[in-house]
Amino acid sequence: MKYSILKYLLFSVLLGAAGCDMEESPKFPNSDDLFSTVDGANTVLNGCYSGLADFNYYGADFHHLGCFASGLFNSSKKDHYTDILAFNILPSLNYVENFWTGCFRTIARSNNVIKNLNERSLPDPDAQKNILGQAYFIRALSYFNLVRVYGGVPLITDFVDAENVYYPRSTEADVYQQVILDFEEAAKLLPTLETQSAGRPALYAAHMGLAKVYMTLASKPDQANAAELWQKAQDHAMVVYGKYTLVNNFNSLWLEATSDNTTESIFEIQGNVENTLRLYQLFTPTGGNISSTVWGRIRPNIECYDQHVERYPADPRIDATFLTSYVKYDKQQKPLPLVQTYPKFKARGNNDKSYPWLNKYYIKDHTRSNYYTTMNFVVWRYADLLLMLAEIENELNGPDNAYQYVNEVMLRARNSVEGSLQPADWSGMTQEEFRSNIMMEYRYELLGEGHEYFNERRRGWDYYKSNVVDKHNTFPKYDFTKVGDVQLSDNPRVMLMPIPQTEIINNPSVTSEDQNIGY
Repeated sequence: MKYSILKYLLFSVLLGAAGCDMEESPKFPNSDDLFSTVDGANTVLNGCYSGLADFNYYGADFHHLGCFASGLFNSSKKDHYTDILAFNILPSLNYVENFWTGCFRTIARSNNVIKNLNERSLPDPDAQKNILGQAYFIRALSYFNLVRVYGGVPLITDFVDAENVYYPRSTEADVYQQVILDFEEAAKLLPTLETQSAGRPALYAAHMGLAKVYMTLASKPDQANAAELWQKAQDHAMVVYGKYTLVNNFNSLWLEATSDNTTESIFEIQGNVENTLRLYQLFTPTGGNISSTVWGRIRPNIECYDQHVERYPADPRIDATFLTSYVKYDKQQKPLPLVQTYPKFKARGNNDKSYPWLNKYYIKDHTRSNYYTTMNFVVWRYADLLLMLAEIENELNGPDNAYQYVNEVMLRARNSVEGSLQPADWSGMTQEEFRSNIMMEYRYELLGEGHEYFNERRRGWDYYKSNVVDKHNTFPKYDFTKVGDVQLSDNPRVMLMPIPQTEIINNPSVTSEDQNIGY
């Protein structure tokens, strides 16, 4: 028998909460047991975080879908050249299906925590508020991801049971409203940064989420109440401003020993070697470590490299972001001659060399015999908040008071290499020039960190077509007759991903008529 994702969640919640393997007759702890103590409730909450870190979510498929469908990344896997990279995306595509599953699994586990802690009292009221606030935060984040990728989705805010399995697709507006309500509730319940456990979101993370929601809505083309939404975005962003600090050296953000839970981190997915995030495996070139356990699947498009170098030729972030040479090992674990990639290697059609790689998640110790890492994945960091404040202030009042925020990011970038003069502080721009530059600055600072899909699309199809699709398709250094160089389909349907085919087949409340336009 086939099940929709919604029916599947009935079982996955229990598995995630109890942390048990499937048995013929599994015995799950009941809710009274799990939610009678702080430790028990935290056990269920840990199932929510496990959902976030799962392969189908931030562990891997968030990166697969977000990078490949952003239009800014390429793949070393040839199957992708004719589907997701070319924007020929089908509802049955594994990444479309898997990301949907990963998000809803996490939402179901969050619903379990929310329902039970709103009906019971733990011995420690402050701990109860904290756990409940984290569950609201995780649910808000997951629905925020879903609505930006698929548009309207089934809105499930209660525990799924056998009598309440199939949900219809809700409107995009309704989903956004729920995201706002959940982030607001999280902001009320979560503690301050000083009293929160390391690696868990403080109340400022919820305000960061609200700022992102409101700026996403405000930047939609022809938004009738844009000024009001930009103001709300600024109000929430200012709650976060000053609560975190940039680390001194940009490069330290990408070293395993110094990358986790820094003063810059607003929220990150915790990783460990037992249940590792697949960052090294996805972004390290094939053969880039001695045991060849890395896939080398995701790499930046060459225009991303050239645009950054053209804007800031001596920016220290360039070397920290792009890997343009690396050691490759043969099957006998012997190092081969140094591989020089683009831009030194200019020929097209070479799987190892025709594209740079992303250095942020490259396995720095390439003598390691596996892809395991303790490196966390940072969902939101303070540099992003500063760029957001710069964009928001420019939209509300022009650039005069917006420079201060972006120039904090410029100063840290310069100071990452002693004596560097770039990137220089910003000044002397019109509002339109500032708007154009700040959208590119997100790329220079945050490339590969999971923002590309969202930032490039939130200003609408015309912006996306001009600044991503057309710039890629007309970039003169590509040769689209060679394997690996892929033209993007010029079709506005890619502003949203399709609703997964399995959901349409197996959920009677979601039909083919509910599919996104163009699919």
